[in-house]
Parts: sequence; C-alpha cells; structure tokens
Amino acid sequence: MSLMQIPRKIEYALRAMIYLADRPAGVARGTEIARHEQIPKYYLEKVIRDLMRRGLVQARRGPGGGYQLARAAAQITFRDIIEAVEGPITLNICTDGSSSCALQPTCRMYRVWEKGQRVLLEVFSDTSLSEIASTKIPGSPLTGDTARSESVGKQ
Repeated sequence: MSLMQIPRKIEYALRAMIYLADRPAGVARGTEIARHEQIPKYYLEKVIRDLMRRGLVQARRGPGGGYQLARAAAQITFRDIIEAVEGPITLNICTDGSSSCALQPTCRMYRVWEKGQRVLLEVFSDTSLSEIASTKIPGSPLTGDTARSESVGKQ
C-alpha cells in the first residue's frame, strides 16, 4: 500500500511545538523534548533552528533555560509550523502557482488537486497549536491519568 505521508521533519516539528504548548512554565530543554517525543536529538536541533528562524520558538539561556514558544499558542497554526520547516504547502506541483504544466489547460485532474490544496490549507490554517495542546489523551504522562488507562488496558 502506498501512502501520502507527512514527512518526519513536519511531524517532529508539530510534536515539539505541541510539547512546548503543553508546558505550564512554557520552557523545556531540548533533551526533555527529544526524550518525551521520541525525536532524535540531532534532528530536533535542526527543526528547532528552523522554528526559531521563523519566529515561532525562542531560546532562553541560563538556569531554567531551554526553548519556549515565541508567541501565544493560539496565534500559531499548523500551517505556520509546517511552512517554517518545509516551505510552502503544495499538494501537487500544478497547485504551487509558479509551475506551469503543459497538460494544465486540458487536465481533468487539476480541479481536484486545486480543491484538495484549498481544503488542506484551510485545515492547517484553522488549526491552532492551543487547540491541539488543550486536548489531552487519557494515559498521557501530561494528564496524570496513567494508572487508570493502564488498568483499563488490562481488562
């Protein structure tokens, strides 16, 4: 089976940003993020650099330092994060606005790609980091509900 798949870089960036949004004090060390989110540390550092360049994350030095969101989680969308690490989101080459396909004038698939592009951008633009961070999964270490979920799984 072939899948249309989100690249690991995007997945890691989203997971790291959600982790930061979940922090009560808003600060986390890179090793903590990497360990909790199971992201290779060297890869996390690359992703964090991209997020910093786009003004989504900032580094805090000194004791208690680490990384934190550069602005409120409600003001950061999935689209912001994805484009920070991968550039503009394009479902197919013909929907990027700059390429011209010789088949485009007569292509019967173009309107499907164009609609998919529009819907995809709408979903990513309408999904804020705070919206996702506020949804806790039972059994997650962040919810304090681990014991209950483990006992449920044994029944």
